[in-house]
Amino acid sequence: MRYRTIALLLLLLPAWLPVLAQKPFTEGVVSYKVKLRSADNKVFRGQYTFTFKGPHVKKELKLDNGFEDIVLIDCGTGKVFSLQNRNGKKYAIQLSMDEIVKKQEAYTGFTLKDEASEKTNVAGYAVSKSKVTYKNGSSAEIFYSKDWYPLQPVSYERFPSAKFLPLEYSYTDEHGIAMEFETDKISLEPIENAVFRIPPEYKMISYEEYKQLSK
Repeated sequence: MRYRTIALLLLLLPAWLPVLAQKPFTEGVVSYKVKLRSADNKVFRGQYTFTFKGPHVKKELKLDNGFEDIVLIDCGTGKVFSLQNRNGKKYAIQLSMDEIVKKQEAYTGFTLKDEASEKTNVAGYAVSKSKVTYKNGSSAEIFYSKDWYPLQPVSYERFPSAKFLPLEYSYTDEHGIAMEFETDKISLEPIENAVFRIPPEYKMISYEEYKQLSK
């Protein structure tokens, strides 16, 4: 009986190895080249940078038309701020973590299907190709790394609680904007805490206050 158990463990070992090798992406930078096509077919290109450190996530989108959007997420305190520049004035708009989680509910419980047997490379890293399918029946192609996964479940809006790191993917949002992402940098490196602080030139306001300014 003992030998049969050992034999079974040896048989299952290869299946365990990918899981054992997988690591949370706890600190570093993942940067994407971005292409956006608006509903009226205007095309913009830019960079989307994710910076991670423990409970902190910073997402920074910069486009070639001057548009910039920065989101600071502290999963430890549940605080979220969007840094915006409006008419030359800078605001740190407090958002609701509950709203962010609620917005992601439509993408929870997704499945990966039809994984390709061949491997390819993105940004010099081996990736797997698959089709992600959501509860509403929509699907999209994705290339991802099994070596890492985001430490914080809310890191990627379209892939909540993912057990992989998305490296190349695309989707069309609720406003008809088609977005394409392709990783061009993965860097495991120490990140200064100051990266996640709100710069002093930004005025902190609530989301309700910001909506009043936008009228």
